[in-house]
Amino acid sequence: MLKTLKGKISVVYLGLVLLVVIIGTISGINLYYLSKTIDGLMIDNYKSIKAVNLMNEEIDNQNNAILTYIYQDRQAGIKQFNQDSSAFYDWYNVEANNITEKNEGKYVEEIKNAYVDFTTSFSSLQEIPVSDNSSMLYYYKTKIKPNFDHIKDLLNGLAQLNETAMFEKKTNATMDAKNSMYAILIITFIAAIFGFIISMVFTNRFLKPMEYLISSIRKVKEGDLDQIISITTDDELGKLATEFNNMIKRLKQYEESQLGKIMDERNKTLSIVKSISDPLLVLNSDYKIILLNSAAEELFGIEEKNAVNKHFLLSVKDEKLFEEINSIVDSNFVNNKIEQIKYSNKYYDVTISPIENYKSEISDILLVFHNITEFKELDQVKDDFISIISHEFKTPLTSIMMGTSIILEEKIGTINEKQKSTLLAIEEEGEKLTELVNELIELTKIESGKEVYNFKCCSMFGIVENTIKPLYNIASDKGVNLSHSVDEDLPCVYADPEKISWVLNNLITNALKYTDAGDDISISASIDNNMMQISVKDTGVGIPKEYKDKIFDKFFHTKNGDDFEIKGTGLGLAVVKEIVEAHGGKVWCESDLDVGSNFMFTLPICH
Repeated sequence: MLKTLKGKISVVYLGLVLLVVIIGTISGINLYYLSKTIDGLMIDNYKSIKAVNLMNEEIDNQNNAILTYIYQDRQAGIKQFNQDSSAFYDWYNVEANNITEKNEGKYVEEIKNAYVDFTTSFSSLQEIPVSDNSSMLYYYKTKIKPNFDHIKDLLNGLAQLNETAMFEKKTNATMDAKNSMYAILIITFIAAIFGFIISMVFTNRFLKPMEYLISSIRKVKEGDLDQIISITTDDELGKLATEFNNMIKRLKQYEESQLGKIMDERNKTLSIVKSISDPLLVLNSDYKIILLNSAAEELFGIEEKNAVNKHFLLSVKDEKLFEEINSIVDSNFVNNKIEQIKYSNKYYDVTISPIENYKSEISDILLVFHNITEFKELDQVKDDFISIISHEFKTPLTSIMMGTSIILEEKIGTINEKQKSTLLAIEEEGEKLTELVNELIELTKIESGKEVYNFKCCSMFGIVENTIKPLYNIASDKGVNLSHSVDEDLPCVYADPEKISWVLNNLITNALKYTDAGDDISISASIDNNMMQISVKDTGVGIPKEYKDKIFDKFFHTKNGDDFEIKGTGLGLAVVKEIVEAHGGKVWCESDLDVGSNFMFTLPICH
């Protein structure tokens, strides 16, 4: 039984229960003897005192019966005397059978003898003639009365003896009660101390191995597998310690077997990372560098040994880059790319990717710097080429258009209908080519960053009014209803009014291309979360769903055989997108075939 933890606890529990039983037994015994003492006090002595008092009454009645005999009626006196004598003997027998105190038997015997003399003297009194009253009275006073007084004294003495004994028993009972109380309190105190000591000893004995076990488990949790629990008991704790030691042994074997694999994989990973030609950094959740390759060392002019475990800004002193990284992390990597940052005369796109642990939580951040210098240079060559070609085209195109216009106006001679038709075709194609050149120049300026924006707070109502005025006649000639519902009281927008006017002009002109007589084009504006949303809506032919996102791409055209045809150069909407995004807004299209299109863009509101 003592080999198990349950058995040991049961022994302690039984010991405490035994202490309670002992205290209860002692208390019961003391209370039993105390009750016996009180019973003796209340019954025995009270019975003797009652018998004495009643004998006193009977002896008084007998004395009165003698006086009745002497002075009044002999027969009545004798009768009364005999009745009282019988009652006296009844109570005398009660007392004789209830002797409990020392000398009480002596009093009873003396009372018996004195009472016999008392009754004998009354018999002698009856022998004196009735006529000799004085002799009877003399006999009463000299013989009967002293005997009567002696009996009374004996009875009073007997009563006093029992009263004294009763008070002594009361005092003894009180002392016994106090002694019992003190004894119970002392035993209880000793039992409580003993029980406390037992509980503390056994509690410490039981809990100390458990605390040791808990401490060892904590150390294992922290990664210290060199824990051996030396609990040698045969109870449950001992078995638990044995199983724990076996578990630690297996964990160490597993760790040792996996450590080599992990190290191999780590070395492979490091080799791959080091061999990557693009600069690469790995940050932890606190933005401390935990890994970088040689390309990153070269790019930022740092050494791995000096940068590892230090904050990103302590090694790569670029606050703007850090702020962009931080905003991407805060946005849960919705947009994980930073475009065209410049270091050492080279251009890089930075891709920021999360690294998740086994709990699918983001533990680290991977930064890869893609060198786009070559593409940037090619793009610049392309832009320069387009710019040069555009400007080179513009002068001869202007001359061609002017010459065509002069010929059509017949300022230098008359022309026939066939010549006029050919010249009109040349003029139409020239206008298209001029539009293309202008849009190319505008797009090149925007992409190269040479386009200067004049941002200021301006009224959207005024921009719409100024843009739409010259287009009313074109819409009217085509039979299209052109209108706007922009409220004059709308807040101002923070924008370049000239560029936004160009955007609106382009969207309305596009709408005119895809509408017919009887169609409507409407311009409206509303407020949406600190941005103003401007809408150019038409009831024209609409755009197929598959093209709604592609129409903002440069030089986009539909495939041969499609029912829907892009009318224009394919650059206008690309320029619109560049201008709107430069203002911090966005542009999109909602459209359905044979229903119409709705082009919308947003601009920031002035604060």
